[in-house]
Amino acid sequence: MTQGAAPVVTGISPIEGVAGTKVTIRGENLGSRPEDLVGLTICGVDCLMTAEWKTSTKVVARSGAGVGKGDIIVTTALGDRGTSTVQFRGYQETMGPLKESAVWVDETIFLNMAFGRKRPMSPASVLQDDPLGLSVEGHDRRVLQEELEEMFPGCSGDLSSPTFSPEWFLLEHHPSTSFDDLRAGLACLRRKVEAQKEGQISFLKANVGSVLEQLDTLQELKCKFESDIQQYGRNSTQVLETSIIECKEEADKLFEDVLQRKDRADGTRSALNVLNRFRFLLFLPVNIERHIQRGDYDIVINDYARAKSLFGDSQVPLFRRFYSEVEKRIEDLRGVLGEQLVRMPSSLDHQKKIIRNLHHLETPGDPAWRCLTAQHSHILGLLLASRDSHLNREMADHDLGSGGGKGGGGGGGAKHTTPAAKYNKIMMSSVGEWQATAPVRVLMVEETCELLSTNFPDMWKLSQAYFGGELLPPTAQVDHTQHPRCKEMILELLHVFSGVLRGALMPRSLDPAGLNFRKYHVWPEVMLDQITPWLPQVLRHVRGCYNTLLTLDLPNDALDVIRDLIFDLRVHCLTSLFQQTMEHVCGLYTREKWKVEVDDEHGGCTQLPHLCEGVIVECAQLVRETVLEARSREAPLLDHPTVRRDLTTLIHNVIVAFAQALEKLTLRDPDEDPVECGVSEDAPGVEAQLLITLSNCAFMRRVILPRLQDSLVRASYPLEEVKEAVEQADRTYSELQDRLFEAYLEERVDPIIGMIERSMYLGLYDWGKVDRAPSEVRTYVKEILINITHVHAEVVRVWPGLVGGLVGRVVEGVGEEMARLMACISQWSHNGALQAHTDLAALTSVLQGHISATASASFQEALETLPRLTTTEERMKGDVLDSFRGKMRFLLACFHGLEPLKEGALTHSLA
Repeated sequence: MTQGAAPVVTGISPIEGVAGTKVTIRGENLGSRPEDLVGLTICGVDCLMTAEWKTSTKVVARSGAGVGKGDIIVTTALGDRGTSTVQFRGYQETMGPLKESAVWVDETIFLNMAFGRKRPMSPASVLQDDPLGLSVEGHDRRVLQEELEEMFPGCSGDLSSPTFSPEWFLLEHHPSTSFDDLRAGLACLRRKVEAQKEGQISFLKANVGSVLEQLDTLQELKCKFESDIQQYGRNSTQVLETSIIECKEEADKLFEDVLQRKDRADGTRSALNVLNRFRFLLFLPVNIERHIQRGDYDIVINDYARAKSLFGDSQVPLFRRFYSEVEKRIEDLRGVLGEQLVRMPSSLDHQKKIIRNLHHLETPGDPAWRCLTAQHSHILGLLLASRDSHLNREMADHDLGSGGGKGGGGGGGAKHTTPAAKYNKIMMSSVGEWQATAPVRVLMVEETCELLSTNFPDMWKLSQAYFGGELLPPTAQVDHTQHPRCKEMILELLHVFSGVLRGALMPRSLDPAGLNFRKYHVWPEVMLDQITPWLPQVLRHVRGCYNTLLTLDLPNDALDVIRDLIFDLRVHCLTSLFQQTMEHVCGLYTREKWKVEVDDEHGGCTQLPHLCEGVIVECAQLVRETVLEARSREAPLLDHPTVRRDLTTLIHNVIVAFAQALEKLTLRDPDEDPVECGVSEDAPGVEAQLLITLSNCAFMRRVILPRLQDSLVRASYPLEEVKEAVEQADRTYSELQDRLFEAYLEERVDPIIGMIERSMYLGLYDWGKVDRAPSEVRTYVKEILINITHVHAEVVRVWPGLVGGLVGRVVEGVGEEMARLMACISQWSHNGALQAHTDLAALTSVLQGHISATASASFQEALETLPRLTTTEERMKGDVLDSFRGKMRFLLACFHGLEPLKEGALTHSLA
């Protein structure tokens, strides 16, 4: 409380008066409200009960029974005891026979007679003139009775008193009379005395007759008295006394009712006076109860403080009785405020106000610490209650077979929706749709974060105010021994918050050896696709809660609990998004439509490689925006070596997942039903599927992988990790490409090679029994060329760049088969040998540009098994070849546009 200026009284009206005079007091710093006026004395008498505060410069009160001059002292709650520059004079009012009075005044005056009897006289008859013969009118100056008694102890100014003091009389009746007037008054008094002495003798001389008449009268009275004795006896006075008593009793009966009414009126008047004077205390219990019902606790506290200062030490039974009633009401108020203090939820300002009120009421104990512990228990109960209610709800859904999720994890149940697309749909949905589709544990995370963000700041601010001394009385000392316990409560709440979220989202991050493992590891297992799309939203809620805590200036060990939670949640979100994206990429083979789009620059491919690229880039963008970008006071995720290593693995796995999709598409078990495997019913033959898939695999290596590397690097992914992941993926695709290539060759080359022997010996052809010279190339050669042309046409339609390699491998197979077949012939005729030379020459001349070293060696091996030709046979062979070229010119034209196979190049390498 701020100490204000002391009150100063600078003026009063009137400046004197008897007890009960209404005094208007003016001054400075007399308080800013009625409650600030806590003390008022006039001439040393407490007048607070009659004080009425008007303004900060005006107070009205009634004076007390103080006599004499004294200061007017005002005491306020802000400025303490004040001072006064003026004085008020109080005096006692003398009651006379003509003075109106509210009390009974006995107006009967008894005069002491010289002969020992008292005789009542009229009040007017005792009013004597001044013995000095001086007038006292206009003498406003008076000497106080107390001052006269102090100056003349044991004396009196009454002329009839035996202790009469002339000095007292003069100071009392003539304090302003001049000395000359007093001298003249003394002369007058002397004349009166002389005149009184001379007057007695002259009086007797002048009234002798009267005196004699009085003697005669006395004689008559004597005679009458003696006759009365004879007639009534000597007890005549007793009879008279009896008569007087009877008269008195009769008079008492007449006035008894009047006197009783007077007594009752006096009692009522006194009771009303007491009730009016002490009405504050007498009505205080009722007023306190009424103000408590209204909630005006400040007024109750101020009235209680005022009553305690005025009547707390009073020994008057009536005051003690009413003050005990006040204490009972205050004790009830302490109980009401104590219940409100621990009743939650409650605002911070309301709690501080209740704590201050309890301190003002001198409540035993530590209300602030009680409130702090109540808030801790309340927040802890809210967190666990939220967890339990949502857990019961998910368990009920799990028992019904819904798996704890709604609507397929927020994706609307779409089979081919990517995690990023699901997240975007979540962000675009309304609050109602969000609440209806979100998994139960996601709703629990949102509610838990909201509970902590709403309630925890008030508890922290209350603890800061407690240890800062703001909630303690000025005379109290801060109990620093409670600081460790307060820190434990703060950390307990944050650990419970972290444990609840970890148990719902990342149960593997809980320490199995920890004490609270079973407490939090209570959620059932759910499918990855049900919770993963919601993880970025969950991370957003936790970050919002963390930002709220950052504004509170918490210690680092408290913030580390939430900071570690966010770090683990980011890693979990990163892993889950990539894993679900990998699963989605693995299932892309079900979306293959087998529609090839040929690009002169990059070759042919279907939509699958582009779909794969879009899914991976979409996932990478989502991870970068929601996970990798560090928010305020968060550790950079990629600075952690383990995270970088895991990121390399995740990128590699999500890229390689498409290779698994391609493998499922073509290299599946031949006995499996394609429809059951997800392959379209409109799919082409196995050879075409292998060729298209091989083209997609090569397109991934040549185009998609470099583009993915550039996209990831532009998205702020580390270059070294991305490059390593892409290189590993490229090796995987290279291996897959080789397997596809071999599978296609197996499907295409083996039938071509298998038909050579059948066609060669069609009609039981025998090379050793040929009796005619050859006139044309045999049919099996033409079939070989036609089959190679068919392969050529099939490959050109998909990927022209693949023609050279595939044709080269077919030619190698044909060469090996021809060498084997020629080596198996044991006997040659001249015409048979010429026919074999002609067939081999036709094949090698047409396929010259596509014969590799291996194929050339095979054809050379076949020629070496044949007998040598003569010159004539060579000319005959040339004629047949010329005829062959003329007749088969259209077929041979297919081989003219082929790019020759480069020396030293691998025929099956497509990189």
